[in-house]
Amino acid sequence: MRKSIGNKIAMLIGLVEIIAMTILFFVINQNLTRILETKAIHDMNVIACDRAQIVETYIADCVDFINGYAKATENREVLEHPDDPAYIKASRDYTNLYADGYTDIEGLYVAKWDTYVLSHTNPDSMDQTFRDAESAKALEDMIRHEDRPFCTGIVQAPVTKDMVIPVYAPIKNLAGEPIGFAGAAFYSDMLVDKLNKVSDEEMPGVGYSLINVATGVYIFDNDPSLAGNKCQNQDLLNYAASLRSGDGDDNSLSYSSGDNVMCCYYMADRDWVFVVRDTKDDIFGLIDTVRIGLIIICVAITLVMVMVCMAGVNRQMKPMTTINNAIERLKANDFKKDPLIDEYCSREDEFGTISTAVQELYSVLENQYELFYEMLESQSVGTLVLSAEEENIIMINRTALELFGLSEENRKGLQISHIRARFDDEKNEHIKEMLDEVRTSNNDIIFEERVNRDDGSKVVLLTHAKGTLLSNNDRVIIVSLTDITEQKKLEESLQILSETDFLTSICNRRSGEYRIEENMKNERFGMFCLFDVDKFKYVNDTYGHAAGDALLIGIAKTMQKTFRTSDILIRLGGDEFVVFATGIPDTTLGSRVLDRFMGNMSAMDIPELQGHRITISLGAVIITEPESFASMYEKADSLMYDVKKKTGNAYIFFGEKA
Repeated sequence: MRKSIGNKIAMLIGLVEIIAMTILFFVINQNLTRILETKAIHDMNVIACDRAQIVETYIADCVDFINGYAKATENREVLEHPDDPAYIKASRDYTNLYADGYTDIEGLYVAKWDTYVLSHTNPDSMDQTFRDAESAKALEDMIRHEDRPFCTGIVQAPVTKDMVIPVYAPIKNLAGEPIGFAGAAFYSDMLVDKLNKVSDEEMPGVGYSLINVATGVYIFDNDPSLAGNKCQNQDLLNYAASLRSGDGDDNSLSYSSGDNVMCCYYMADRDWVFVVRDTKDDIFGLIDTVRIGLIIICVAITLVMVMVCMAGVNRQMKPMTTINNAIERLKANDFKKDPLIDEYCSREDEFGTISTAVQELYSVLENQYELFYEMLESQSVGTLVLSAEEENIIMINRTALELFGLSEENRKGLQISHIRARFDDEKNEHIKEMLDEVRTSNNDIIFEERVNRDDGSKVVLLTHAKGTLLSNNDRVIIVSLTDITEQKKLEESLQILSETDFLTSICNRRSGEYRIEENMKNERFGMFCLFDVDKFKYVNDTYGHAAGDALLIGIAKTMQKTFRTSDILIRLGGDEFVVFATGIPDTTLGSRVLDRFMGNMSAMDIPELQGHRITISLGAVIITEPESFASMYEKADSLMYDVKKKTGNAYIFFGEKA
């Protein structure tokens, strides 16, 4: 009879399981499909945004290139002396040197306002006027209005029909007045090659286009034949126009077109739209695969659970099962009494005796647990108790939840994986090593780790972890947590102050020397420069120490303006400065950087000096192998005497003649 009832219960449980699993499948499938589709579209939008950023970065590099060229002394002097053959030759030599190795330039030149070309990378274009008076005046007005290097867009060259990026920059005299301009045209093919390379690496088969929204013309496409032609896809043009009017989210918009998905990103500053397209099969193919896998998992789980239920129900159902379950709940700190235990207490056999003992144990442990729980919750220190073997969370108090950025609602079902997710991957490895040490010893381990909260905030926790063996031979790990975020912020602030020169806010000698030696250890070589101010004592004596301080601050700002953030800028003391520019392998590139620096120094204006112009003397050493700071300093310092024989801002490389 019992077997028959067991079969009926097993069948009922199996039916309920099948229904529940079917409902669960449809719910998960619906939500998962929506999530995957949303993620796929989001990824496409991100790709479109990233590709647009590549375009912007490339154009910015072009603008930076012309900016450096426009600041050259040779180009300023040739515009001031357009009829002097010596200045013309110097500018033309510099133009060819500056453009040497840059294969993506169609042309680089210096011209007067009437567009008469004084210097050009193409000899056939020199001594020519390439615009009539009206268009030359329009170009001059545009350059004067911008008053900085700028790009006019991507256009089709009238002769070669190639898509090029024209950029212009004003060339100014020492008074800061524009006296002419520098221009260049860069082939857009190099930009297209970069986009093709990135697309092939990340999403093979993806297509892209860049379209001028105002004209509807392809600027470029992975189909080269479309460049310069009118876009015939009216839907694409309409969506581009809607992005221009602000209909898209974050300048991006996605839509389906036949078998393709199109993701558009509007580049508002240039009135262009970048389009990424891919087939629906490529984008959403993963969804079908996941759906099939989900079906297989659900069916397998259902079959296993039905078989387990049938096996369990068909076994003899003895009171000990209930009693055993009650004891297991005690071990899990669950003190909710089972009504069946009360029924068994009235029995006059072993089950009655055991049931009575279990009920009494429930009462005692429940009282002790409530007392312990209240004590734990009232602590101002975060406390976390883990099982040593599986690292399951046995107990966590309110303070620990707050430190991890969790609410009371998170307590139920909280797992160690939820807490581990709040640490960086490399930190998790360190925490694992610490807990492994605690697991195998009774030592009190102390370490610090940074926690990432859901609201974006970060806290630094001082962690004390200790392993303890309980009376039932279960080993647990007790973790105490203290918030030391403000203490760490104070320590970091003091560290920054100790490494920074108080006047100029760049590295002081101690921290700068340390950073350079670290570069040497890691074989990051470059150019070491040592310079000081010519006749700095005269400045202090004539204009006062306040003016001297303003000069030192101005020099530091000019260094920061010229060199990269990755370069090491140091004030050694007094008027002596050091620059270590990483990644500069030879004097050719080093000269370009130092010429730009000298130009910026010449343009530097310190009001406290009342128009007095200062100069610097600089010694430079190209470092290609590990070398001590003292050795670099000695080499650079040995050049200073010879450099000071020159007039104006000057420099010499180690190994060159003065």
